[in-house]
Amino acid sequence: MMRRLLALALATTWVACASSNQGGEEEDPEVDGAGNVAPGRGEAAPTVRYERTAEGNWIKGEEAYQSEEYLAAQRYFGYIRTKFPYSRYAVKAELRIADCQFGRGRHIEAIDSYQNFVRLHPTHEKVPYALFKVGMAYFEQIPSNFFLLPPAEEKDQGAVKDAARALGDYVSRFPDDENIEEAKKVLADVRGRLMAHERYVADFYKNLERDRAYVGRLEVIRREFADVGLDDELLAEIIEAWVKIGDLDKARDALKEMREKFPQSDEIEDAEAAIGAAPVKTSTTA
Repeated sequence: MMRRLLALALATTWVACASSNQGGEEEDPEVDGAGNVAPGRGEAAPTVRYERTAEGNWIKGEEAYQSEEYLAAQRYFGYIRTKFPYSRYAVKAELRIADCQFGRGRHIEAIDSYQNFVRLHPTHEKVPYALFKVGMAYFEQIPSNFFLLPPAEEKDQGAVKDAARALGDYVSRFPDDENIEEAKKVLADVRGRLMAHERYVADFYKNLERDRAYVGRLEVIRREFADVGLDDELLAEIIEAWVKIGDLDKARDALKEMREKFPQSDEIEDAEAAIGAAPVKTSTTA
C-alpha cells in the first residue's frame, strides 16, 4: 500500500511540473543541434520562451546571441533544428549553434559543430566562415603564458599545430574571404609559436652539446618556418654549427642562401672566414 501511495504521489508531482511548463515558457528545455545542452561551469540556466514559428525563434535567438547570452541563444537555435528541421532557418541554426559553443568557450564542441556543418553542406556560402572558425577555436585552446606556468614554447604544441593546419587550409582555399586578414595575422602568430618551440628544442640540444641534433633543429626553422624565422643571424648560426661539425658543404649551402637573401649582411664576412679557416673534411651525412 505504501509503495502505491508513493508512486501516486510521484506521478502527481510529475504531472503538475509538466503542466506548469505549458504555455511557451520552459525552464530547461535541454535541446540543441545534438539534442542536449546544459549550463557549463559558471553558467546560469536561462529561462527561454519559445515562439510558434521558426522565424520567431530565430529572431529571439539572434537577439540573445547579439547580447552575448550564448546559452539562451543556443537553445533557441537548437529548438529550430529539432522542431523545424525543414525550415529555411534550420541550416542557419546549425552554424549559429557552433557560434554559441564558441562564445561559451566550448571550443572542442564548436570545432565538431563547424566541421559537421562543412561536411553536411559542402557548397554552402558559409563554408569559408566555418573553416575560419575551426582555426580560431583551435587557437583559443593554445596554453597561455601565465607567469606561474612554463613558457608556451615548452608546453605541448598540439593545439598550436592544429590551429596552424586549420588556418593554413583556410588561407590557401579562400584567399579572398572577408576574414582572410585576421586569419593571416593569427596564422603568423601561430607559426611564430611553432618556430619558438623549435628554437627551444635547438637550444636544449646545444646545451647538451649534441651538435647534430642542435643544427638539425635550426635547419627545421630554416626550411619550414622561413616566413617567420629566417634571417641572416639564423644562417650564421647554422654555418657556425656545420663548420664545428666539419660538414663544409652544408655550411657553404647556408652561406650561399645568406648571400642571396641578405646581401648586405655583416654576417657574410665572418661566415666566409669561418669556412675558409676550417680544416677540409669529407662531407658527412647529417
